[in-house]
Amino acid sequence: MPIAINEEHNDLADSVRSLVARVAPSEVLHEALETPIPNPPPYWKVAAEQGLQGVHLAESVGGQGFGIVELAIVVAEFGYGAVPGPFVPSAIASALIAAHDPDAAVLNDLASGDVIAAYAIDSGLTATRHGDGLVIRGEVRAVPAAAQASVLVLPVAIESGEEWVVLDADQLEIEPVASVDPLRPIAHVRANAVELSDDRVLSNLSRTLARALMSTLLSAECVGVARWATDEASEYAKIREQFGRPIGQFQAIKHKCAGMIAETERATSAVWDAARAIDEYIGGNAEASYEFAAAVAATLAPVAAQHCAQDCIQVHGGIGFTWEHDANVYYRRAIVLAASFGRHADYPQQVVDTATSTGMRSINIDLDPDTQKLRDEIRAEVAALKAIPKEERNTAIAEAGWVQPHLPKPWGRAANPVEQIIIAQEFSTGRVKRPQMGIAAWIIPSIVAYGTHDQQQQFLPPTFRGEMIWCQLFSEPGAGSDLASLTTKATKVDGGWRITGQKIWTTGAQYSQWGALLARTDPSAPKHQGITYFLLDMKAEGVEVKPLRELTGNAMFNTVFIDDVFVPDDMVLGEVNRGWEVSRNTLTNERVSIGSSEPPFLASLDQFVEFVRDGHFDQIEQNEAGRLIAEGHAAKLLNMRSTLLTLAGGDPMPAAAISKLLSMKTGQGYAEFGVSSFGTDAAIGDQGEASGKWAEYLLAGRATTIYGGTSEVQLNIIAERLLGLPRDP
Repeated sequence: MPIAINEEHNDLADSVRSLVARVAPSEVLHEALETPIPNPPPYWKVAAEQGLQGVHLAESVGGQGFGIVELAIVVAEFGYGAVPGPFVPSAIASALIAAHDPDAAVLNDLASGDVIAAYAIDSGLTATRHGDGLVIRGEVRAVPAAAQASVLVLPVAIESGEEWVVLDADQLEIEPVASVDPLRPIAHVRANAVELSDDRVLSNLSRTLARALMSTLLSAECVGVARWATDEASEYAKIREQFGRPIGQFQAIKHKCAGMIAETERATSAVWDAARAIDEYIGGNAEASYEFAAAVAATLAPVAAQHCAQDCIQVHGGIGFTWEHDANVYYRRAIVLAASFGRHADYPQQVVDTATSTGMRSINIDLDPDTQKLRDEIRAEVAALKAIPKEERNTAIAEAGWVQPHLPKPWGRAANPVEQIIIAQEFSTGRVKRPQMGIAAWIIPSIVAYGTHDQQQQFLPPTFRGEMIWCQLFSEPGAGSDLASLTTKATKVDGGWRITGQKIWTTGAQYSQWGALLARTDPSAPKHQGITYFLLDMKAEGVEVKPLRELTGNAMFNTVFIDDVFVPDDMVLGEVNRGWEVSRNTLTNERVSIGSSEPPFLASLDQFVEFVRDGHFDQIEQNEAGRLIAEGHAAKLLNMRSTLLTLAGGDPMPAAAISKLLSMKTGQGYAEFGVSSFGTDAAIGDQGEASGKWAEYLLAGRATTIYGGTSEVQLNIIAERLLGLPRDP
């Protein structure tokens, strides 16, 4: 999905996408590969009439008065279209000037499109003080759109550090040079004792903000490129046939395309948050942590653009390697964009430095001020709960519907997504713990939706109080990811059913009083039918639980043998032979959450940052740590975007599915990094030693890409449901 989430931003993205499709179709892109681009390009006036050059600039200078988020949305759409010419460099230059002075006179001409600007992220320019101004000398290499611009915003080294200055093109020597991407011309720029007055120095623009602006907007263009490559590869995979079927039906292609969208979505979330952070900082929030957010985006986005462009070529095979195919255009753009960031290793290093010093950017959802009355009411109720004695508090929380507030009354509070978020925030702020449901959180909605009155009264109150522990008896030795292949058999008898079978990987079965059991009641029906959902007393005669020791040596999982166990009719949940429907039940009013959950047996992002902060690592190791921190933070952002999409009435599934896939893999990466850093001590398994703790994370982490659907199955789901690739026959 694009950067945009809310309706206003989606409208902006749609408008820009429509313009780009008109002014930069494939034939225009290929013509620009062979013929110098006119200056200004043909679309320049149309874009100016639509207000795109000034979308982020103040209304006082003729802009639209929006911010960096809106500009990032525009830039990403220009990236999706690989639009030729100086639009993105000029937009970045104007953003730099506006950050110094939103009312700077030159911004009027930039907003109207009458002036084109360029910028550089690094330079060899130096400045010496001369009277009331500066004298600038040196060279800046490979400046995007320098030959097309009449104004250049360039960094210069002076005694006090680094400053950005505004120079007129006619003051400089500009030498156009061949660009890897002919659609994004570059030039070397030289200053030979150029005199500059102090009013052309962007003294209010700090080095950190300048680099954050440039890297965030470049990252926005990168995610546009990555999204085009993903879409193009997926569409081709649907129609290209080999061996008698579409290549998108082959798992290798399916997984490659799913990996592309996962990497793109992760980078998009990071860009979205970096743009938000900059807007927050410019708006007066000194704690916006924009430097960290921008470094995360710059760590992930250029890599995503290159990887996806490369994989797009791979999916297309020989045709993708031709000059005539559009993949050529986008791969070149990805290469030049990556170069435009300067030294790529600087960004993971910045992620590490910021995370281990001032800290990571917090992940919060800002709600409409109109919700304050509701928040005050909930805060008061939470305070009242806190005043209740601990031994009585869980009962009060359960009876008031606070445990699962998204559920309908009386079991929940019929809370809409906004109310759910406020409840979560206020319970956290008030330090009032709600009973943890564990596996029961997956079972409760089905009992609420399909249970009889007696079933609900028997099971829900004690479960909400945390007094009744549940397990889920779904997986079997021959039915894991392919759950519908289960063979546990239920035979009808007087008053109930006789059930025989074996379940495996059953978490916490040795501690559970009840289990949710799927069994086949009609073996002649298609495999997704003829299955019934039962509520099983784990102490019933014929139920045998055998703990299954994992490679950690612990026994979180179990094998459960069910030998001719009688289950009465009143323990059937829902209709007979409709158990698959019950098991896949989700309530219309879906539950939302803030931030991604991290299993307790897996190293968390916070633990990893603490580990890196307290250790001693060389630059290569710090670079790897920075990449992992960036990936972990972006996975949390994906989860946050999923929540916001729910609030906006959109489909949260893409972000949620990809967050699960990526966060588990990154969590394994934390442990791999930790263990590898101990050298020979990594062989020590003593839990009292730091190396032993990280070795335990490493061992336990292997389960995370298996349970809840293996990563391979998740990739299939993402490819088929999100990209529309054909299912396996």
